[in-house]
Amino acid sequence: MSSEINVTYRVARDLPAAQQATWRTLLAEFTAEVPDPEKVEVVITDEYEKVAGEYLVQEADRANDSMTAEQYRADRADGARAAAKTCVLPGGRIVVVAGNGLVPYGIRSARHMLLHEAQHVRLHQQGDPAWAVHRRVPFTLPDREITWEYLWLAESAIDEYRCERTVHERGWTDPANTVDPGDVAGVVATFRAARTAWDVTGDLMGAYHAAFASLDRMAKVLGYGAAGIVTGVISAAAWAKAPVAGRILDIVEDLPGTGVVVRSEDLIAAAVEVAKRLRRILQEMGFDCFYTADGGTYFKPL
Repeated sequence: MSSEINVTYRVARDLPAAQQATWRTLLAEFTAEVPDPEKVEVVITDEYEKVAGEYLVQEADRANDSMTAEQYRADRADGARAAAKTCVLPGGRIVVVAGNGLVPYGIRSARHMLLHEAQHVRLHQQGDPAWAVHRRVPFTLPDREITWEYLWLAESAIDEYRCERTVHERGWTDPANTVDPGDVAGVVATFRAARTAWDVTGDLMGAYHAAFASLDRMAKVLGYGAAGIVTGVISAAAWAKAPVAGRILDIVEDLPGTGVVVRSEDLIAAAVEVAKRLRRILQEMGFDCFYTADGGTYFKPL
């Protein structure tokens, strides 16, 4: 078995020698974190959004099967922008798409983000990602309490928590890549904007997409924040001042980083509880999404 990952550069022009050297260093560190490098490809690109979209639609487990490659956006609801993404394809193949813009910001920032993605790879290769865990165990959705939308977001938040916890525990933290109470407040502001837009336009589908984009971002920020708190990277006292900031901490804090395999039964139990909290947050932000008596999904501004 090869001990090297596959690396592909999809860039318009060759990277400067110094950047290539930095990438070689980072890729060696990345490889050391991956259980089965032979099945992993890292694609370094100057068209991150386009390339990530191409691989995203090939994933084996997708929350939205109707999404096209062109619809993928790196921009998040609060103005944050993704720069790396792990895509798990059929047959156990994993592709990590990384924007070549990671490196010019410095090796510390790039290391934090790239080795975070390595932990996603580790979770999938050792068989315990929370993502799509409901498809790996006998499971019935508690549909009086949550819809599938909440569960997918909860599973994602748990994986982000475990990967980021490992980054902090291993000493790879770049303070510029951590979250703080201002990030939570920023996401809250996007909910308010979504509600204002609904009040003005009455566009229900637009409100649905905006509200869940905000909830997606909130779930991830809460996961990152919880990882920072349990490792001491983030001040718990400061974090507690932000609205809804600690809402999932008590559920995820006992889940380990990626170095310990977690039972699927424990992951799905945690995901359901996180999903319930996410619904409460959505309600507090002025919206709700639930199943009706006839089994339909209903989205409602409150």
